[in-house]
Amino acid sequence: MKWNNIPALLFLVAGLSCIWVGCEEQKSETPTKGTVTVLVSESVQPVIEAEQQKFQDLYPQAHVNLVSMTAREAITHLFNDTTQLIVSSRPLNHEERNVASRSNLKFAEYKIAVDGLAFLVNNLNTVKELRTTQLDSIYSGLITQWKGVGGKMQPIIIALPDQNSADFEVVSTKVLHGKRFTAPANPIKSSHEMLDFVSKIPGALGVVSISWLGEKKENVQILDLMDPAAADSLDIKGQYFAPLQAHLYRHFYPVTSDVYIYSKADNYGVAAGFTAFITSAPGQKIVLNLGLVPATMPVRLVELTNKGEQQ
Repeated sequence: MKWNNIPALLFLVAGLSCIWVGCEEQKSETPTKGTVTVLVSESVQPVIEAEQQKFQDLYPQAHVNLVSMTAREAITHLFNDTTQLIVSSRPLNHEERNVASRSNLKFAEYKIAVDGLAFLVNNLNTVKELRTTQLDSIYSGLITQWKGVGGKMQPIIIALPDQNSADFEVVSTKVLHGKRFTAPANPIKSSHEMLDFVSKIPGALGVVSISWLGEKKENVQILDLMDPAAADSLDIKGQYFAPLQAHLYRHFYPVTSDVYIYSKADNYGVAAGFTAFITSAPGQKIVLNLGLVPATMPVRLVELTNKGEQQ
């Protein structure tokens, strides 16, 4: 979708809504005029804030109010019909989809990005990489010292996101494969606090969405990960990868999650306009610029060598 096609798309949405509800009573709200409140998973708050700013710059009569909360809280509001639009940094899980099906809840679903979780340690830590099986053992309480994964004789101080957050559920699914966290851990309320905690505690192990790495402190480092169970078709056995866009896109990095917009199916106002913008080329470029993988536009991989770019 080209940049100059966005207004046409947004007004097409408005036109269709007029046909649907009838044009006897003129709607005061359109996809580019009015106000909408969007509930956003705290994990991807920096991305959606950037989308909000650009959308409002383009359409000054549109006002998008963002409210940050955990993914489960946002989904609960959607199911209770107390919000029009949410952005979740994980897809609905099996339990939630069953609830929606039993209750005959109708909503639209748009995949907008692929996110990755970065596992963080303090800069004083000598450990630079971990296998996902080692992460499993740490969160299960089987490994309690950094020496057990090649580091110093130093206790591992686990910092976990809020239990209702997308990050918590993704780690539970992708690392522990549905098992419970059994090791002692420090509950952390936000990604900003997670970065701060790891920066101050030499033995800390934390986790944040890669969208927050723009705030990375000087004394925090990101671990490379290796998945011993990686598919043979990927041909990456024994290799460690950082949570970079190319590795997320090619499924080399093992701990990723899809980011979705969920909205009421009958949206026609600013909620529809904001959704259309995020899924358009300009909106997806913002996703790309903030380190995530766009979901609705082609991705071109470029390899940098000492001879220049190779495609």
